[in-house]
Amino acid sequence: MWDVFLSYSRSDAVPAQALAAELRRFGLRVFQDDADVHRFDSVSRTIMTELGRSRLLLAYYSAAYPTRRACQQELTRAFLAGQHEGDPLRRVLVVNPAQGTGHIEPIELRDARYWSPASALCHLLDALTRKLAEVPTAMDEVALSPAPVWLPAPPRRPPPRLLGRTTQLWQLHSALHPQTAALTEGGGEPVAVVHGFGGIGTTALVCEYVRQFGATVPGGVFWLTAGQVPSWDEQLRAIARALGGTGRGDPADEIAVALDRHRSPCLWVVDGVPAGLPLEQVRGLLSPHPGAASVLTTTDAGHAALGTGVLVPELPVPQAVRLVLDRIGELGPGDHEAVRALVEEVGGHPAALLELADSARVCGVNTVVRRLHDREWPVLETVAKRLLADADAVGETGLDVLRAVAAYAPDPMPLGVLGSLGDWPSGRLDGALRRLTGQSALRLRGGAALEVPAVVAHVIRHNDPDPSRHEEVRVTALRARQAREGASADPTERAAAFRVQVELAHRVPVRPLGGGGLREAISSLHRVFSFTREQLRECGPDSALRFGEVAERLMEDVLRPFLSQWHPALRRFEDDGSPVGGDAWDPTAELRAALLALREPLLEIIGDLSRISGNPHGVRPVS
Repeated sequence: MWDVFLSYSRSDAVPAQALAAELRRFGLRVFQDDADVHRFDSVSRTIMTELGRSRLLLAYYSAAYPTRRACQQELTRAFLAGQHEGDPLRRVLVVNPAQGTGHIEPIELRDARYWSPASALCHLLDALTRKLAEVPTAMDEVALSPAPVWLPAPPRRPPPRLLGRTTQLWQLHSALHPQTAALTEGGGEPVAVVHGFGGIGTTALVCEYVRQFGATVPGGVFWLTAGQVPSWDEQLRAIARALGGTGRGDPADEIAVALDRHRSPCLWVVDGVPAGLPLEQVRGLLSPHPGAASVLTTTDAGHAALGTGVLVPELPVPQAVRLVLDRIGELGPGDHEAVRALVEEVGGHPAALLELADSARVCGVNTVVRRLHDREWPVLETVAKRLLADADAVGETGLDVLRAVAAYAPDPMPLGVLGSLGDWPSGRLDGALRRLTGQSALRLRGGAALEVPAVVAHVIRHNDPDPSRHEEVRVTALRARQAREGASADPTERAAAFRVQVELAHRVPVRPLGGGGLREAISSLHRVFSFTREQLRECGPDSALRFGEVAERLMEDVLRPFLSQWHPALRRFEDDGSPVGGDAWDPTAELRAALLALREPLLEIIGDLSRISGNPHGVRPVS
């Protein structure tokens, strides 16, 4: 059994190792994965096993700590062990090397006293000694609390595996327990508003929270659905009857009386609160008893004015790729790269990714990638129908707004550009913006620009019910962009930018290499380098600096490092087949992978050139 499990980010390995050495010097048994995971052992399995054999977790909570999924998993395990024993801080201590506590989640840890490396080590040793005296057993010996009662039954189930949401789980927990840090954080109502674009996973997040943190609500989980069958009144009456109500009075009053009688912490969840409702009407959906914490799930971030907002964003790329691969199951050659192409197109929207994955299980990932832009084969039919129904409810002005902003994507569209696109019907533009931002289909960035999630841009581009109107709005938006962004570039510079843009758009690796030769690919990039240098020379010293900056970045930051490494390596192999390293070198595998890695920076360069030229040619990734 270990006294202390030291949890830390890899970027903090040096100070963490020094701290572990000091603790061992004072006789403590410290588990540290670098030192105590034996070669050939499964790292994940070993770490979680040894955490279970530990009495305390010491979290080296730097600014990097909350960004590491493994660290958060370790912290959650120790936090829940203490929670089941009645005190979530019973088995956790924090070392905070950063300035301030804003990066620390959950709120209980932020409010607790922590040790700073700038302080004397004896203070940390005293705290560890006191904690160890209180917890003689390992975490694996903690008896788990029973699952809370769920009304109306049956309980909602979280997805089998929730990826990339650890930070949001902690934020939700902190939002529901503001009273635990009333002196340091100011307290507040225990109301959390979990919001995000439709299909992003707000409901799944709350279900997972209940699964993991159910011990905090022994009084039960009351789950209601807003605006659906059964009616609100029927759901309230079902809960009131289950709590012993007579059914003769107002069901909300009967629930309040029952909760006051039990005086046990509970959770009141209202799922799917519609966007655009007046705040007073939304307030009426909260728990009828102030002692019960309330959670609302919605697309409308404005409802967060009633409590603390918890934004559920799109999944990060690694988790988005993992979600699709897990759903597909058996993988074929090149599937991993094809899945990344899907994620690039629709972003980290879970519902869209799962729909694409289900199609891929039937016909293969590469087929889905090829047909992703085919209007006759709508692989995102379910997500598209939902999005277009929401947009249609806003009206034709709302669809035009989405068409215009999608034409700018992935860059945000300045509000001034949108306003200049034509004579919007009086008052309708403001109303459409309010409705679309309420649905989270449109986001206001920095108070001055609009952007849409990647999946919204894809659906509007490829599933628009009125393609001719879509093209009309798209062309108008791009012309306005050209007028705004191209005005500062003289005609010579714009022409040079467009010429390089076209060259790049039709070169390896922006377009798939397919069966082409590797020497051809290297030569192609050499020609781009020479061509860009020639265009820069023709612009002359009097041209604006925008094209020069992008051209310099293309040549010196992207092409030169690649060519200086791979051109001589491939030449040596072609001359005599000699390996580059100590073993046989496979140029096909390594060089193709290196070419694939160039795709993202080159696509970014194409986007920058398009903003100078005013022409969108080649901006979209080519499947």
